[in-house]
This record gives sequence, C-alpha cells and structure tokens, in this order.
Amino acid sequence: MIQAQKAKEEKVKRREACDWLCREWFSDEKESLDTRTYLLDKLLPTLIPGVEKLLMQVERKNVLVPDKEPTKFDPITFLGEYLMRHNPQYDISTKPGPYLRGMKMVTEELKTEMADTAPERMKAEAKTKRKEREQVENMESEQKEMRKEALAIQFKEWTVDISGRIPVYVRSYTEYFSNDMFQEILKHLRQCALDFQKAIRCDTWRQMFTDLFLDCDYGKVGLLDRQKILALLEEFYDRSPVSAKKRFCNPRQCKHMGCFSSQDSGLPLSHGWFKGSIWLPATHCAFCLSDLRPIMADIQNRCTSRVRSAFDENCLNLPQFVQLMETFVGQDISLPTVKSLIEFIKEEYKQTEESKIEQLEKARRTSRLAQRKLLLEALFEKWDKNASGFLDLKEVDAVLSTFKEGMEKEALRKAKSHFSLRYPQSSRVEKLTQKAFQTFLELVASEFTGDEDEVIDNIVEFLTTSVERSWMECLQSLSRRKWLHNIQQAAETSGASMEPVYKAVFKALSQDAEAHGDNKQISAYIALLEENQLSPERGQILLHYVACTADDAPYVLNQILYKDMKGVSFAAVEEGKPIHVPRVQLHGNIHFWNYDRPVEERRGSLLVLPLQDAHWRVFGILGLDTLRDQSEKTIFLTHEISFCQGVSLAFSKAYHHVRTLENVLQMTLTALDWLYPRVPSIHTVITYLVEPGKDQTCDYALRKMITTDNTGQKEIHTSLRTFSSLYSHFRDYLFKCIDTSEVVRTSVCGEYHVAVPLRDLSRQALGLFDISIGHHQKLPPHERKDLQKMLKVAQAACCEILKTPSEETKPTYVLEAEHMNLRHAGILFHRFMLQDLRECVQKLNAESFAEMKSYEEPPALLHNIVKAVLLLFNPKWKGSEKIESWSQCVLVSHFFPLFFHQEDTVEFTKGELVVK
Repeated sequence: MIQAQKAKEEKVKRREACDWLCREWFSDEKESLDTRTYLLDKLLPTLIPGVEKLLMQVERKNVLVPDKEPTKFDPITFLGEYLMRHNPQYDISTKPGPYLRGMKMVTEELKTEMADTAPERMKAEAKTKRKEREQVENMESEQKEMRKEALAIQFKEWTVDISGRIPVYVRSYTEYFSNDMFQEILKHLRQCALDFQKAIRCDTWRQMFTDLFLDCDYGKVGLLDRQKILALLEEFYDRSPVSAKKRFCNPRQCKHMGCFSSQDSGLPLSHGWFKGSIWLPATHCAFCLSDLRPIMADIQNRCTSRVRSAFDENCLNLPQFVQLMETFVGQDISLPTVKSLIEFIKEEYKQTEESKIEQLEKARRTSRLAQRKLLLEALFEKWDKNASGFLDLKEVDAVLSTFKEGMEKEALRKAKSHFSLRYPQSSRVEKLTQKAFQTFLELVASEFTGDEDEVIDNIVEFLTTSVERSWMECLQSLSRRKWLHNIQQAAETSGASMEPVYKAVFKALSQDAEAHGDNKQISAYIALLEENQLSPERGQILLHYVACTADDAPYVLNQILYKDMKGVSFAAVEEGKPIHVPRVQLHGNIHFWNYDRPVEERRGSLLVLPLQDAHWRVFGILGLDTLRDQSEKTIFLTHEISFCQGVSLAFSKAYHHVRTLENVLQMTLTALDWLYPRVPSIHTVITYLVEPGKDQTCDYALRKMITTDNTGQKEIHTSLRTFSSLYSHFRDYLFKCIDTSEVVRTSVCGEYHVAVPLRDLSRQALGLFDISIGHHQKLPPHERKDLQKMLKVAQAACCEILKTPSEETKPTYVLEAEHMNLRHAGILFHRFMLQDLRECVQKLNAESFAEMKSYEEPPALLHNIVKAVLLLFNPKWKGSEKIESWSQCVLVSHFFPLFFHQEDTVEFTKGELVVK
C-alpha cells in the first residue's frame, strides 16, 4: 500500500514539476528561522490553497470586471468558511499542487538548517536567560536588603524596652509589595511609630498626673478646685521661658475652650452616677429592704453604666484633671519640664480646712441624691404595677394623708400647693410621672418636721408597705418594663430616625397581647396631629397616620383623618383620655380603613390612647384593635389598657428624644455653615452623637452624623454604623472628650485634631465636634476666636433645644401639633449670635462712639462691621445710602444701645431676623 502511494506521488512529480517560487521562503537569516518554519509547516499549507480557491471564485463571479454589475460576494466570509472546512486537525486534504509540494521541500530544508544550528542557538538562549535571571535576583536581593534596613529602622523606632520586642511584625506582609506601596507603608509606619512613642510618653505623664491628683486631694473626696489649678497653670506659664511657652498650650485659652458653656444648667456634678451595690438606709425594716431590692437591681440593669463625667466650672475629678494637664503640656515638652510643673503644683496647691469640708459635703450630697433617686424610682415602679408610666395623684395623696395617723395633713396641703405651682399640668390632670412623683415626695418631706433624709426614709418605708404585689404581678411588671425600655433604647440608638421607634412600639404591644392578653392578635397604628393646610374647611387640625403594623400598611399608612369623618380618635385627643370600644360592630361611629373587609367580619375591640408630651398636651394618638382576631376574648382588660398607656408615654419620650436630636443636628448644620467661610484653616469637622452601648463590653458608642469640609460641602451620614473605644485606637481622643466632657487636642498620623464636647443639661457630653486642622498645630488667632464663638453659641442653642421637652420648662410653642420646628432650630443659632452681638454693643461707651464719629474715612473693616449690624435691623437697607455712606452709618449707629436694650426681642418674620 505504502509503495503504491509513493509510486503515485513520483508519477505526479514527473508529470507536474514543483513550483520553485516558494524558494523565496528559504534564507540564511537565523533570527527568523523558527518563524519561517512555523509558517511553512502549520499555516501556509492551508492558507495558500484557500487563497487560490478565493481567486478562482472571484474570477468566476466576475467580481473585478469593470463593465458588469458586481455580484454580492464577501471574500473574507468565503476564506473564513474555507479555513473552517479545511482545518488541518480534521480535514483530509486533496492532493497537493505544485506550489505546496515545493513548500514542503523548502520546509524540510529549513528543518535541516534548524537542526544544524539548534545547539548553538540553545546555548545562546540559555546564556541570555541566565543573565536576565541573575539581574532579577540581584535587584530582588538589593531590594530585600533595602527593605530590611528600612524595617530595622522602624524596629528601633517601635522598640519599647531592652527586651527587643516589636508590637507589630510587618516584614512578611510587605515582602510582595511594589516599591511605591512599600514606600507608602513605610511612611505610614514611621508616622505610627511617632504616635506610638508619644502614646508611651503620654502614658508615663498620665501616671505622674494621676499621682499628683492624689497628692493634692487632701480630703480624699475625688475633687480638686478647677479655678485654683487653672490659676497655677497660668502662673507657671507666665514664669516659663519663651521657648517653653511655645510648646505649652496657653491656659487662658484652655480655660476659655473648657468653660464656654456658661449657659449650662447648675445641676450637681456627676462623679461616675452610682452603680454596683444597692444602697438602702439602715433605718429601713427588713421587709422594705427585701421588697425594693429586686426592683432597684432591675432598674440598674436597664440603665447603662454612667462612667462619663459631667463638666463643672468649679471642680475637677481625676479624669478631667489628667486631661487638663495633658492639654496644657502638649506633646513636645521634655520630661524635666513636666517634673518641674508637677513639683510646682504640688507645692503651691493649697486648700483650707473649710474648703475640704465643703467639697466632702458636696460629694456626699451628690451621692445621697443619686441613691435617693434610685430608691424613689423603685418605689414608683412598685406602685405602678401595670407599667402605665404614671400614678394617680389622688391615690398617693390619700395614702400619705394617713402617714403618722394624719398628723401631717397641713404639711401635706402645703406640699401639694408648692407642687401645683411647679407642675401645674400634672396637678390639673392629677397624674404623676416618675420624675413628678419624686419631686412631690421631696416637697412633702421638706414640709414635714425632722431631718429631710430621715423623713424621706420613713415615707419610703410607709409607702412600700402600703401596696402589695403578687409574684405573678412582679413577673408581669418585669417583662413589661423591659419592653418599655426597648422603646427608649430604640430612640437612643436610632441615629435620629423614627423607624426603629415605631417598630419597638408595635413589638412591645404585640408581645404583651400575646403574653398577658390571652394571645390576642392586634393591629396598631400611630397618627400625629398636624395643621390642616389641605382642607381648612374640614377643621383646623388633622390626624396623619405615620406608622402601623405591617399587615395594615396598604390600608392605613399615610391616611388622613379629618374631624368631620367617623371615628373616636378626635374625642381621645380633646379629652386627653383613652377611649375603649369593646365591640366596634355595635358602636356606629367607627371609621374602618379596610373597606375590603366584609361587614360581618368587622368585629372586635378598639382602643385609642392620646399621645401626650411632658406637659400632658396631646400631639397624636396610638390606636389598637383586634379585628384580625377571630377568638371570642378580644376585649382589652384594665391591666392591658394601663400598659398601653405606658407604651404611649414611652413613645412620647422616645419621639421627643428623636425630634430633639433632629433639632440639635439642624442647629449644628447652621453653625457649620456660619463657621466654614470664617475659619478656612479647618480641613474637616465631623459631628458625632453619643449612643448607649448595645452590649456589656462598652458603655457607649459614637455615631458619625455630619461631615463638613473646608469648602462647606456637607455629608449627612444615614448608615447606622457606630464604633466604640474597644475597636478605635486612633480615635481614642474622641472617647477621652466624651469621658471627661472636656476639650481634647491631639495629633493622629501627623494630622492635628481638636475634639470639643457638646453638652446636655446635666453637663455630660451628648456629642462632639471632631475638628481637623491638618498639619497646623494651631489656628491663627482671629480664626481661633471665631471657632470659640461658634462653639459657645452652639452650646447655648443646644441647651435651649434640650430644655423644650422638659417637664419643668415652660414650652415656647403653642400650636404646631407638638412637632418641633426644624427651621426654628437653625434660626436659634443666629438668635444666640445676635444676643452675643447685643452684649458686645452694650459694652460700647460714649468714647467709643465719639471715636467712630471722628473718622472722615474710616478703616474698611470698621465700616463693614457697622454695615453688617445695620443690615440686621433692616435688610432692605442693603446697597442704600444709609449704610454705604459713612456719615449716614454713624448717624444711625449712634442708636445701637437703644436697639440692643435688654428687653428687646429678636423674631423671625418673613424669612428675616428682626429686632423688636
């Protein structure tokens, strides 16, 4: 067979000679030998016949004939199809033509040539590859040595002691980094090492300052005199040489930054609020002790640990003292200088015996008040066995009238009279909240004869034994208070959002209906009062349904109830009392939102409770019904209604807490808008809010709310992510600020930060401003002054906002359906700015005005200031002669003191601030 095939091929060769045109492929060029051999052996034997077929097809179809209309023919498609059909791996080709036979012969010659040159070529290639490999290895070796030396330097910078240990081993992590990335990580590590060294040095100083505090605290009361310490720091600063002064923080600036909150309330100092063992006076009987102890323990478990300090203008506790000293010495002071400062304060800090006794009494008084508060709260919860959130004033008065067999009735009458003046709304509705209950008992004790603390103890013992609760009632109360606490916790951890609060309310109602309401199936919804701007003819106000249980959302959510529609909701609003409809099918005045429900299935009970604020003013309703429940027992019992009232009060507190946070944030946005064009050296300002920790590992967490850059661009953070001190080493300064309620300055990775607390009415930090000034250690004096003014005004406005929901503060708004006006919160910042301006103008005397009038051409800055003040009185003067002409400005500005009289008020009218 093979011989026959060869004979046939020889016969073809004799008949058709090889086409030696393909000899052009043969060449002595060694460099392209591999390429030419590959083309001749693999590609051209298939491609050449394809091209031949293509050309024949072009000729047959007259594609290139100019006189004829071209036919539809795609040469690329034709050639592609040919190559696919004649794939060398699958195609059995027809007999080769002369050209292909010639190519085959050339290919064989090329292969022979390749065989002859292969050893030399392989040697050359091996030599080249060896050189390239050696170069790469040399470069890698040099790079490793360089990185090793660089990391060795880092090692020395990070090494703490002679043990030779390094806190972070990084060589294995950087082995495969690119050069640029390695240099970046090296730069970062170098900065981190500097921060680490500073942290070690600060730890040493912190321990020295702690020892100094303990040495100066002669009375061992845990407090030092703030003003004396500040005076000593000022004296030491003034005595220091100029070179040291540059490194110290001017204590007068420390004082101003730390004490800017002159608008704060005068509440007593917190020493870290009372937690751990439960205290009860020794005079109590064993029954009273055992009866209230479990309730007190439960109250403490529900409350977060109070480790944060409250700011006090007169006193410093240990964390605050250490922070003040750290702020004063800065980060570049030598150890001998620190030791000199410590010796100076230790020697010069003097305290009289009277001062020691006064501080000791203050500390004891604060401790007693905290203990009393816990005791009275436990007593309140024992009386409020259904967790309704309030007690009946008449019932408490009736029991107290029998105290000492009725011998103190006149004192009780006086106490009630004082209470009515302090809590007029509570007296009117005859309801006592927990706070009002404590105030009422303290007023009673102040009118009774004897020591106040002893009288309080006796009253508590008497009231404790005057009410009894079964074991089942105790368990029921325990679970209900846990659910109420969850509502408040939802508000405090919501990031100023109402959605978590709504969910917590509906969950509490469902859990109680299931556990204590015979497994009822309920629907629940919340509607808020709003001014009726849609259809005023249908009533001045309307109810807007803002939340409901999930199954009812298609029918209830965002619905509007007008006063002229069916329903009992407006009756609950006007009467301020719950309305219970046991059988809705028999009532005749019930509005059903679900029209798809058949009439025969519109059965069940309805409960509508008014939502009331701290002054017992109604701002909405909480509704429940059992129309989904097909069982027979759908009527709400008395203890269920009482708990629902507790839920409505818990929601009210949570609602106003969230609205207050919204107002604080709105005021903050206004303050930052005022700040950024005046202090361009600030890179960013991040606003944080404090939230309770969600587990036992941390007392509280910080939530990032607003980020503002130096262009005024703001980002409102909506994600619900928080961070705690356990996982935020480089943000430790933020937690120092919160813990001490003091200003903290620090450097993080080469960037300087100032953390400034925003305090609540108890002078604890409710949030903070994290102010980054980049690589500048200090702000220019005029920018620092503007920053301090903003912080002072923001704190004052914050306190004003926080006072609004308080029981003891008279509200400044009458109608707005108890919704706090967010626009007003922004205006509040400017109002306090105007008040500050008024104080400055009032300090101007006749000489100051005479000097102003003496200018024919005043300095531009003076003219601009006067123009700005005049525009506050009348914005329409902008661009007019009254302010552009200096003579006119001086004439009008002469009446500044009259405009800024103490009794004047500032109002916002038609979008403009107006002084009246």
